[in-house]
Amino acid sequence: MLLDLILLFLPFSPPAQPCKANPDLAGKCFVVHGRMRAYNGNPTFRIWRIGTRRLLGVTGVHPGEEPVLPEGLACGFDCDVFADFEVCPFTREKAGVMRRVCVESASKVTLVGVSH
Repeated sequence: MLLDLILLFLPFSPPAQPCKANPDLAGKCFVVHGRMRAYNGNPTFRIWRIGTRRLLGVTGVHPGEEPVLPEGLACGFDCDVFADFEVCPFTREKAGVMRRVCVESASKVTLVGVSH
């Protein structure tokens, strides 16, 4: 609980790899209120945009590359990350297809443990 409160007020710094300044972006960056979770499969990290049925896949520029996201933001299969994520798209929006994004930053971060 205390960790949740501390993390709530600490913004996560930008990733080591470029996200927002990446020349391969397919559009403008935007903020999404959502839950990031690790899944089996590719991409491992996905953001569910709360209130929708859409998932954003957190990737590198090309499928299969290391995800571009702030260091320390991904907590693996042990927890969910709820936050306002600033994401930048590597692909255009297409119905029925997971859009690939990188994460520039996250604010209002809350970590919630997942029981298996």
